[in-house]
Amino acid sequence: MIKVKDIHLNYGELKVLKGVNLNIEKGDFVSIVGSSGAGKTTLLQLIGTLENPTEGSIEINGTDITKLSDQELSSFRNKNIGFVFQFHNLLAEFTALENVCLPAFLNGENRKDVEQRALELLKLLNIENRKDHKPNELSGGEQQRVAVARALINSASIILADEPSGNLDSKNAEELHNLLLKLNKDMGQTIVVVTHNNNLANITQKKIEIKDGVIKK
Repeated sequence: MIKVKDIHLNYGELKVLKGVNLNIEKGDFVSIVGSSGAGKTTLLQLIGTLENPTEGSIEINGTDITKLSDQELSSFRNKNIGFVFQFHNLLAEFTALENVCLPAFLNGENRKDVEQRALELLKLLNIENRKDHKPNELSGGEQQRVAVARALINSASIILADEPSGNLDSKNAEELHNLLLKLNKDMGQTIVVVTHNNNLANITQKKIEIKDGVIKK
């Protein structure tokens, strides 16, 4: 599903990634760990089409994303990849339901169909009773569940999560970890997560450690 081949990323003289190779299969639950500055988030951003490598190639579902134009990348990203970030990135002026619907609206989909799908996701994530609340009316854990639903709305084949529980207390963090595990086991969702949280890393099927820009053997 994801093939990272000899990826290098340089910022001027600074070499952030130094020949990374990685294969992730459909249905994998993978954690990427390592110290701050090791290149974890950079690798996730490259897989997510948010950055371009200096050298190497990245294939997702058979498409070499390093060869796509900016417009093609944007379309590919919206249809194939769902993102969950540490700080949720919900739009304050919209309700939970509206925030979940936004990526599908960007695809020009029928409003009624999108809202029905969003309601089903909110129900799956046990937060449908908060659908009409705006982000500032939701707890941190509830906001993160809305962010997960938003990542799933376009039936993305891959969920990329960057420190998803980093801004949550221990109870909400554990609930989120269990939710990601459920999505992987029950729905076969492919998930790649960057984390410093050992509890989250330890429930994933594969743990990949990056050190000084390379994958530690």
